[in-house]
Amino acid sequence: MAAPASVMPRRRLSLQTAANAAAIGALVFAWVFIIQGDFLYDARAYWSVDLDDPYGGSLVGRRATYLYSPAFAQLLWPATLLPWTVFAAIFCGLNLLALAWMAGPILAAVLLFIPWSPVTDEVTTGNIHLLIAAAIVIGMRWPAAWAFPLLTKITPGVGVLWFAGARQWRTVFVAGAVTAAIVAASVVLSPAAWSEWIALLAQSSAVDVPTEIGVIPGPLWARTVAASALVLVGGWRGWLWTLPVAAVLALPVTWSSGLAILVALVPLYRMSGHVDAATVGNDVRA
Repeated sequence: MAAPASVMPRRRLSLQTAANAAAIGALVFAWVFIIQGDFLYDARAYWSVDLDDPYGGSLVGRRATYLYSPAFAQLLWPATLLPWTVFAAIFCGLNLLALAWMAGPILAAVLLFIPWSPVTDEVTTGNIHLLIAAAIVIGMRWPAAWAFPLLTKITPGVGVLWFAGARQWRTVFVAGAVTAAIVAASVVLSPAAWSEWIALLAQSSAVDVPTEIGVIPGPLWARTVAASALVLVGGWRGWLWTLPVAAVLALPVTWSSGLAILVALVPLYRMSGHVDAATVGNDVRA
């Protein structure tokens, strides 16, 4: 005999609950495995940064080197007072939470355990691409979140131009004003560090990216121009998918782990049914 119709939804709900529980268990297992192993060398660079000399020996392509703005180092400084094991556990957990929040537990587990996944590369190295993806999603409602990509990898912040294409000028203003305020406060605290950072960026721009790690060809300026054009059209047309795609295209160094930013496509797809260029900026908050 066929099961009563009222039983089927409960059965599906039970299977969904079990699948989610198994996926969460897999993510917790991955978290424990990673923080106990020899991983997270990018996160170690953030933890070990010296505010008195944040860019000593730093250069793009070097392992465990700090390349982001002085503002990010200053904001992160209280967490660097923690023991490395605690910092590593928190940072890895934050990346996994961002992944699960955007993709859901089941897809998050699949993306983490599938062979040669850029998400696996991202979480095990402890970079910030998943956090940039989360900032893109959050930035659809709270424009201040755009300060994060702008003050770390810089060029993925071209996503702000999406709102210019959508003629949501208040969002552009809030994102720019918050970023400028953070920069101003940081410069007051450490003007020399900003000079050093600018010099580092100029020096790093001349470094050739090895072909085995550069998954998207082309010079940074050309990719950034293409990304800017893409998000401007995306904002005009209401295409949310252009935001993470442009962020990946404009990455200063297109490591394979940078493709993890595309996880933002999942929540943005869910938004696309009720968000368009005509309405997206009407309810933004700073």
